[in-house]
Amino acid sequence: MTSDETPQPPPLAPANPVDEALLTALTSRGENTAPSGTNWTLVATGVLFITLGGMNWGWEYVLLLTLAVALHELGHVLAMRIFDYKNVRMLFIPLFGGLATGEPRELDATKNAIVALAGPLFGLLTGVLAAGVAYSMGSPPWLVKFAWVSLLLNGFNLIPFVPLDGGQLANEALFSRYPILELIFRLIALAGLSWLAWIMQAWLLGVVIVFMLMGSPLAYRRACIIRDARRDPAWQTRSLDLESATRLRGMVADLFPQIPRDRYPKNLVEHAHGMWLGLHKKFPGPGKTVALLGAYAFTVVILVPGLAIFLVRCFERPAM
Repeated sequence: MTSDETPQPPPLAPANPVDEALLTALTSRGENTAPSGTNWTLVATGVLFITLGGMNWGWEYVLLLTLAVALHELGHVLAMRIFDYKNVRMLFIPLFGGLATGEPRELDATKNAIVALAGPLFGLLTGVLAAGVAYSMGSPPWLVKFAWVSLLLNGFNLIPFVPLDGGQLANEALFSRYPILELIFRLIALAGLSWLAWIMQAWLLGVVIVFMLMGSPLAYRRACIIRDARRDPAWQTRSLDLESATRLRGMVADLFPQIPRDRYPKNLVEHAHGMWLGLHKKFPGPGKTVALLGAYAFTVVILVPGLAIFLVRCFERPAM
């Protein structure tokens, strides 16, 4: 090489097409609006909920329960809308209840806890409103029954067992940053739910418990991988680029060690997106933690007993 020749850098290695595709999918993840069939899904599951419930529990009760479930889930939906969640949707689960889902732009334990509390809080407030209207209108039986249904439904959801709303709030406020504590809390909650399912003869709840128990090892392993990666401070400032996509794919491979490295789950994008959000998850400080637990305590200790005492003292308990 002559002295006037400029040294050339070595050629760059070709980009991995899998990582390029993963980066593209992650970048656009959650930016789509809810599918156009979402409203039809809500209507269809609602009709099925009413039909099957009416045949098993009675038509008057299931109509009141449907209204209470819808208002409960609406509380979750409103909170998600306030926090700018994507793909927010709601549906009914026949013979079981309802479900509100959405994709956050970022994971924030404080927002997650508020979303969890918003459902039962909104449901209880509508129950309080129904009780007040019933008291002023001469105690219409259907309105009194609705207040009772709202109380029982939302009070049950405040029990601090995952996946109930009370358990979700407690987990986000206290345990979700520590994988071992989160696992212990999850197992204790599953034991408590198993006891409730047994005494209530709620076989659908039992099915949920079985699936949660089966998923516990994977959830624990995922939490540990994210915790270990968070120890690298570079993740807190790293942008979502090709290198990030490569490292996220490696983390997903670690999550599924039984699958060969050249083969990945069909839902690679979903797992990688969850890893990315988990790496940047924000946890509440002491002040926010106290505020969240205080709001939960107020709802459980003041609002629920207060509504129950009002209903018992002011109305005859209706036959359900």
